[in-house]
Amino acid sequence: MIYAILMAGGMGTRLKVPCEKPLFKLHDKPLIKYVLDNLNASKLIDKTVIAVSHHTPETAKYLNNLGGDFQILDTSGESYLTDLSYILDYFEQKSDKDVLLFINADLPFISTQTIDYVLEYYLSCGKDALSTLVPVEIFEELGLDYSYEFNGLVPSGLNVLRSINIVQDEDQLVIPKRELALNINTLLDSRVAEKLHNEYYI
Repeated sequence: MIYAILMAGGMGTRLKVPCEKPLFKLHDKPLIKYVLDNLNASKLIDKTVIAVSHHTPETAKYLNNLGGDFQILDTSGESYLTDLSYILDYFEQKSDKDVLLFINADLPFISTQTIDYVLEYYLSCGKDALSTLVPVEIFEELGLDYSYEFNGLVPSGLNVLRSINIVQDEDQLVIPKRELALNINTLLDSRVAEKLHNEYYI
């Protein structure tokens, strides 16, 4: 099976707003709802699992009230890597052959088309893991900051792994699209996103 794992348990301290980051509104719609809608429209994803933590109780409450065909999974929220390891252990106990597409709740512009493109590439690449990267020029063009780059590439927050908690042989896919650079970590990011909203959602 192909699962989408929507990561929504982080503290989101860089955004500096009085609400949990997954519930931060872009054009009056919570960030997490954009991501969830785009995942739900995928033709390849079988089920969505949303990882929350004690840092995001209002997000869990919002999701419970929202309803829908998804599962909520409680994680520690200690760090991204700690939660990732927990999630891989959780799925490995069920099967070591499932495909897990990880996506952060602060990526409202990653389209269903791009999600399915990444999954199709993964299924044909022959590797257990796939990371997607964005050229640093995309960030510079938008006036966005980034926390890490290597050889001119920035990780996008959209990755695919097999459901087994070991170091996995990885392929890399470079996607020069602005939608993968617009993760909403700061108020500057949100202002850029507001300006570009109508290009993606009309």
